[in-house]
Amino acid sequence: MDELKIIMKRGTIAALIVLLYGILSKNEYIYLGMFLGSILSVVGFYMICLDAKASLASNSPFKVGVIGYLKRYFLYGIFLALAAKFYGFPMLVSGVIGLLNIKINILAITLFNNIKKFKSKYLK
Repeated sequence: MDELKIIMKRGTIAALIVLLYGILSKNEYIYLGMFLGSILSVVGFYMICLDAKASLASNSPFKVGVIGYLKRYFLYGIFLALAAKFYGFPMLVSGVIGLLNIKINILAITLFNNIKKFKSKYLK
């Protein structure tokens, strides 16, 4: 559970850094697309955590999982469709990059932990 909180915290911090960078660079694709995608990524990860808890308590975990999956990807689809319709292809790409926020954070945490293990095992 602590790892989930760390991932959510780092995802939120990454979203705020993206917002700050977008405002400083005055690039609307960064401060709108990537920031909103990052926030939606954190919300989606939170929804995954809630769906996991609900599926453990449910009589039909498959149904709960599928409905949660469909809700999340419906939100992602609406966000990307609105970004593409009103701002065009560059905003779509920056939104997709923002949606990868949690995945990139999980990858970074895993790589960091593996480097620490390698370092403690082989580089004493």
